[in-house]
Amino acid sequence: MNYIPSRTTLCNSFNKGSRLLKTLLSIAFLLCAFFPVPGTALAVTAERLNLILRDRFEQNNVKFSDIQTDKEANNMQRRLVVIYTKTGLQPLWVTSNGPGEKAEILLAVLKNSELDGLIPEQYHVNRITSLWNGTTPEELIDLDTLLTLAFITYAHDAQQGRTHSRKSNPDILVKDEDTSAFYELALIKTALSAPDFNQFMDSLLPPHKYYRNLRAALPRYQNLAAAGGWLPVAAGKSIHPGEQDSRIPAIRKRLQIEGFLQSATTDTLVYDDMLVQAVSQFQLRHGLTDDGVIGKSTIVAMNIPAQQKVRQIIINLERWRWEAHDLGKKYVLVDIAGFTLEGIENDRVILEMPVIVGTQHHETPVFSDLIQYIDLNPYWNVPASIARNEMLADLRKNPHYLNTKHIRLFSDRTSEAREIDPLSINWSQVSPNKMGQFALRQDPGKWNALGAIKFVFPNSFDVYMHDTPEQSFFKRSNRAFSHGCIRLGNPRKLAEFLLGGSEKGWSSEQLNELISTGKRTIIHLPTPLPVHITYQTVTSDQDGRISFHMDIYDRDQQPGEILLKK
Repeated sequence: MNYIPSRTTLCNSFNKGSRLLKTLLSIAFLLCAFFPVPGTALAVTAERLNLILRDRFEQNNVKFSDIQTDKEANNMQRRLVVIYTKTGLQPLWVTSNGPGEKAEILLAVLKNSELDGLIPEQYHVNRITSLWNGTTPEELIDLDTLLTLAFITYAHDAQQGRTHSRKSNPDILVKDEDTSAFYELALIKTALSAPDFNQFMDSLLPPHKYYRNLRAALPRYQNLAAAGGWLPVAAGKSIHPGEQDSRIPAIRKRLQIEGFLQSATTDTLVYDDMLVQAVSQFQLRHGLTDDGVIGKSTIVAMNIPAQQKVRQIIINLERWRWEAHDLGKKYVLVDIAGFTLEGIENDRVILEMPVIVGTQHHETPVFSDLIQYIDLNPYWNVPASIARNEMLADLRKNPHYLNTKHIRLFSDRTSEAREIDPLSINWSQVSPNKMGQFALRQDPGKWNALGAIKFVFPNSFDVYMHDTPEQSFFKRSNRAFSHGCIRLGNPRKLAEFLLGGSEKGWSSEQLNELISTGKRTIIHLPTPLPVHITYQTVTSDQDGRISFHMDIYDRDQQPGEILLKK
């Protein structure tokens, strides 16, 4: 009968003189590593970690207690298989000595993700923490794969946002998101090879001041909310400067809590100059007319709870993650909810003006594009929807309507269309469908709906920025009056900004001279400039001061429900 040595005997034997014995010893060492004698501690080795990791994926057995559904588990498995098989089926974050430096940085970022309005629990922080000091190979592999899953989930949320889906709501944003496993593979390879992993993790978030200023404001408002915020101010008649009102002490205290007033110690009922100044600043920071009169709208704004402002900031941080993170060195930024346009160069506000945006029935879309040319004395090609829904009714009442508006009528919308005399048509017999087939074009002039200047960045929405003869609307605080295009408060200044001004041979005098000819002139920008049309209900100015705006399109609700649900 052959003698077969036990694993214990082999582990403690060593004889250099026998080739057979050397072979047996090699086998024995492997057996000791992977199948230890009962009662002995299992040494953690790189080979053991690799073997367990490989076995997990071959057996389709990568599961964690906080992955709840089969759909989540299958999705997780698919993503991890691509990453680990393409990186050599070896741990990415741990070694036989435990979590590495990059793992420590990653966990710290995940724990602090609430600073960006994100929820650490979404990145399995509790489970990762419980595995952090694990001593067995199985625990370390659990930790490694969970860190990988947390990284790719967080990286996606930081770069593209948690709540955005173009397919589910195409009107909110026009950016395609990338959730492919191969995109995640490329991302994790870049991350793990980054010389400064801290810097890499920070680079996943938007770097511009708009995001960073909101991020800085979030903890302040969270602290205000945690401290109880402020008491509501009672409704009542408007309070004008110099008047007395029993609500003045409450208003003074309300503004002091949020920082608009240094002190609220006085008990006077007089609406004095110091309080007027504070109220005017409050109105300015809430999209209201800063006239110092404490009316209904001002009281409503004062009574917005601190917790709701926290919610608004979190939602708007998310919106910035949806959009392009690199806005450019020189660009135009339009905020729909704030009714403003800024011209930015080298991170400085060079130009600022009010704008008019689309109504709730004709919402201005959110997207980024390139301004390619400026159209002086432009034609206005009347959209078919306006022709059908508005102008047909006017023509039925007055066949001379088009002539009075300097609008020419063409048989169709092709280049071969023939011009038609509007008086030759019985408009009462024209259907809305037929009306939409005509082409209507308004000639340049003071009557033109686009004014003297049009800024073109070709896009699928047929949205552009333009001048307007209707200047009175700019005096209103709520400026949602257009059919979707953006009307500018000072289009000539925007043209100067885009063209480089007098330094580039485009002074305001030169532009005015071209406009005064009445002839249509196209000016192509030497280098197309980015324009970002955003929807931000919380914004910051050059000095980092925060402003809150009305949610004119009711777009805060959907992302808010997702972001604030744990």
